[in-house]
Amino acid sequence: MFKEDKIKYLDIIKIVITIMISIKIVDNYELFFTWVNRIFNIISPFIYAFIIAYVLNPLMSFLEKRFKLTRGKSILITYITIVLMLGIFSSYLMPRIINSVMDIIKHIPEFTKIAENYFDTLIKDERIQNILYSTGNIELKTDFIISKGSSIFASILNSFLSKTVSFTNYFVKWVFGFIISIYILADKESILETTRKILHAILGKKNAGKALEFISNLHNMIGVYIGTKAIDSTIIGIMALVGLYIIKSPYALLIALIVGITNMIPYFGPFIGMVVASIINLFFSPIRALVVLIFLFLLQQFDGWYLDPKLIGNKVGLKPFAVIFAVTLGGGLYGPVGMILGVPIMAIIRTYLEKLLLKFNN
Repeated sequence: MFKEDKIKYLDIIKIVITIMISIKIVDNYELFFTWVNRIFNIISPFIYAFIIAYVLNPLMSFLEKRFKLTRGKSILITYITIVLMLGIFSSYLMPRIINSVMDIIKHIPEFTKIAENYFDTLIKDERIQNILYSTGNIELKTDFIISKGSSIFASILNSFLSKTVSFTNYFVKWVFGFIISIYILADKESILETTRKILHAILGKKNAGKALEFISNLHNMIGVYIGTKAIDSTIIGIMALVGLYIIKSPYALLIALIVGITNMIPYFGPFIGMVVASIINLFFSPIRALVVLIFLFLLQQFDGWYLDPKLIGNKVGLKPFAVIFAVTLGGGLYGPVGMILGVPIMAIIRTYLEKLLLKFNN
């Protein structure tokens, strides 16, 4: 009896302490978030290291199992491969991409003039005039619309460049994280076991088991979806690059990169890639813009009807409405990253909701 009362008193003390700490944090939230930001900046190389290790682990594990290599040799081959890929990207692809973006920014006034002339010609057309008058004599200020559109487009490109430049500020931290990730992969079993013991000590055996099960499910779903979708998008990006070079599209490498990246986003992504590619080509040749649009549309049909089902299939197990909802919600909360991660996270939520509903129904 005394022991039960003692446990109850300890629970009450824990609750009181938790409430007091929460009140202190709310009262001093600015100081609290300042300290959190400072701590995050200090440990950020280790966070990057875990992210890098998580991304490279499948390749290392594949080399270990498929070719019966030792851990050290698998890590060495993995990192040599990644360094070579990064070297090719930074020395060949990145300068071309940046030059393309800079060239587009330089030609924005010229593009604006072309768009103004096109819309002026369109508005002066007798048939268009009749339509406008029949709908209420609407006056379209084309110069205002075009100038606004060009300024928005310029700000997007400038934002892209500024983010690219700001990324270089984190270069040292990423390099440090890249080095630390080697030690994480070399000792991953020990790190996982230590994490499991810490969770058991904090949450207890039952809750720790549930937490580990949730982490395992999330890991498997993200690994299946993100990894497979990345392969799918890489194939589509390469096919787009080859096709755009054949069509002789300007900025083919930049457009192919946009098509590949946006392809990671379900439903909305391919549409974004097609629109961007068509608009860029429209300023050089309307016929070529139409050809690019048709080519990318057929490429996305190939992806949607054959390649994507072949690679991913129904592994996520979500209906189209749930996927669209997950992409919209994720994008609204966390931008492009949220749009990509929204689908596997929604799949996990669906799994647990089904278990909960099954439990209540029984």
